[in-house]
Amino acid sequence: MKYQNPDIESSYAEHDLGKDLYEAVLKHKPKKIIEFGCLYGYSTIAMAMALEELRQGKIIVYDLFDKYQYKHSTKKVTQENINKYGLQKYVELKDMDFEKWLKNPEPFDMMHFDISNNGEKLEHLYGAVKPFIDQGAMVYFEGGTKERDNIDWMNKYGFKKMTESNVPYEVVNAKFPSLSLIKKI
Repeated sequence: MKYQNPDIESSYAEHDLGKDLYEAVLKHKPKKIIEFGCLYGYSTIAMAMALEELRQGKIIVYDLFDKYQYKHSTKKVTQENINKYGLQKYVELKDMDFEKWLKNPEPFDMMHFDISNNGEKLEHLYGAVKPFIDQGAMVYFEGGTKERDNIDWMNKYGFKKMTESNVPYEVVNAKFPSLSLIKKI
């Protein structure tokens, strides 16, 4: 399936950040992608389009869905969106809390991380998955720019800024909300 900007509500949609994820999947050819936080499925669908083109791979999506107290989707709505694009064979939706997953992280080739990101969450993730990164796994995440670090809720609650974290990363696309990459140094 050739890429098309998914017609799904997402902060990524305005600047078509899904295309960056799609191209990353085509470039890295991951067999196993882990995604934390999918909301309505925009990023999941963008990556699954590339898996369809490659005719291989799987995305395991972990989310709290309607158990998340802030903006969220339901598993049913997200699955319907994935089905609308005919990509269900590449995606498995699972209920899972990030902190619980960190206690026993599973290997992956690529990850997309988008759970109200802040510097502390990024550091926790990096600490848990660095062995996989050292073996070549890639971690793409929402944020990483000063603009994203200064959104209202980050300042209101005094969260640690991603730009001030001890995680080595590069910004892949600086257009808001931005997309960044952690990879083997």
